[in-house]
Formats: sequence, C-alpha cells, structure tokens
Amino acid sequence: MIVLIEGKMFGGYQKPDFTNKETGETTKGKYIVQLMTEQKLQNDEIKNELMDVSIPAELVSKYKGKEGQTIQIKCNYMAKEKVTFYGVL
Repeated sequence: MIVLIEGKMFGGYQKPDFTNKETGETTKGKYIVQLMTEQKLQNDEIKNELMDVSIPAELVSKYKGKEGQTIQIKCNYMAKEKVTFYGVL
C-alpha cells in the first residue's frame, strides 16, 4: 500500500553514515525531507506537525530547493504498533 503525504517542505538533510561495529561495513546515511503538515482538529484548530520522510538517493534532486513549497511524497510505511486508517474528504 502506498500513501501520499502532503505538506510544506521545511528543509532536508543527510543523516551521518552508519558503520556496523561487528563487520566494519559502512552504509551511506539516508536523505531526509522535513515536511510541515497540518491536521484540522475537532474544534477547528490547526495542529502543525514536522515529519521526517526518508527518500531514496535517486530522488534527492527532485526535492532540493523546494523549501517553503507545498509538495507531495509517495510513501510506503512501517509501524511498531497497529496502524489505523480512516477516510478523509
């Protein structure tokens, strides 16, 4: 299943490389896009939330320089707990 996340791009950064202590193998750090998303609450207030979304290296150029713009990112997801989905208008 793919979900579409939309928000204003706040920024982006490259995570540090990771070195496995047992094998010595180094994995390049992922690039993270930071999105400011809005959620309308039941009392009509708006809750802003900053989300970090990792993207593949081949998509980095697609998002660089888009700070302050509203963008959409197609995402897969993972969760440590059960995820609940609900329809929206």
